[in-house]
Amino acid sequence: MADSSGTDPDLTAEEPEDAGVSEAEPDASHVEAARLLADQARDRLSAQGFDDDEIRRWAEAYEREEQSGDVDAFIAWIARQERSG
Repeated sequence: MADSSGTDPDLTAEEPEDAGVSEAEPDASHVEAARLLADQARDRLSAQGFDDDEIRRWAEAYEREEQSGDVDAFIAWIARQERSG
């Protein structure tokens, strides 16, 4: 979710595992949802330095742990994981 200034939280382009998030292989039911979420978030995350592989891996981790959500929720989740990792 964008902060009160309307911008995305400050994120660090890293792998989910670097923030302490499991990167276990997602099950088949989450693979397509993760692909779609990664596609929707690509421009915003690329602008913060994430490459395609990092975006895909974060989306897979998000879908595995949260099971659903929109791009704003996904980006806010990454920020929370980075802060807690």
